[in-house]
Amino acid sequence: MSSTNYSEIMIGDTVYYSTPQGQVGKGKTVIMGDHGWVVNRGNGQPQVVTLENFVKFNKGRDRREDFIGKFLNGSN
Repeated sequence: MSSTNYSEIMIGDTVYYSTPQGQVGKGKTVIMGDHGWVVNRGNGQPQVVTLENFVKFNKGRDRREDFIGKFLNGSN
């Protein structure tokens, strides 16, 4: 089940994002950074997903709230 609500993303979700070349990539969320969600594209390659390049996400099986990322970034 996919969703387009950026604020509902949690750790463990699969996020789809657009690249500057117009392609769509995907990765699994790791932590919420100060610029957006950090996702693992595979083989440990990080990608930051912001509201500007976010397309959609699928809820992960083992998803959980990112309390540490919210604390470090001052988000509630």
